[in-house]
Amino acid sequence: MSSLKDKKNKLREEYRRRRDAFHRQLDMATRGLAFRRPPTPLVKLIEQSDVIALYSAIGSEAPTARLAEYLAEMGKITAFPEVVKNSPLEFRKVSNIDLLEAGFRNIAEPNANCPAITPDLIIAPMIAFDRSMNRLGQGGGYYDRTFEKYPEAIRIGLAWSVQETDAVPVQPHDIPLHMIVTESEIIQKVDMNL
Repeated sequence: MSSLKDKKNKLREEYRRRRDAFHRQLDMATRGLAFRRPPTPLVKLIEQSDVIALYSAIGSEAPTARLAEYLAEMGKITAFPEVVKNSPLEFRKVSNIDLLEAGFRNIAEPNANCPAITPDLIIAPMIAFDRSMNRLGQGGGYYDRTFEKYPEAIRIGLAWSVQETDAVPVQPHDIPLHMIVTESEIIQKVDMNL
């Protein structure tokens, strides 16, 4: 029997392929419209939050650029993560996406002039997810450490619907999400009362 780490790695490979294939078949108009405006349950959470943490989407990840524009229109404070190796993510206030520059693994991060800030709501990327609100990330544990650092922050996963799996293998340090938003559905914890 393979280890849990091996199972997670195989799942990552499979769901990266699925996500990439799905993304490739989308026309440019659909890509541009996807995740442009958040669904009503997420809008309610955004309205209740002052600081919203986004991620810089890479490759076939669910895009966040349009969502950043939407948050700016709403007058929300937007933060992006800075990676500090083997630590929780450090969120920095970004008033202009032009303040992002190549960082860890060449992913766009806030520059040093952006002040550190505590998020009320964290929107996280993922490779796979399940209906129990578990997410499978890249495997570095950055978001789990971050969720532990900010236990009061609402945790939202953003993904394409093809990234859903029956069950994500979990370990004690894995922290579930409160809501998952795809291009076609919202999955949320029953006790969120939205």
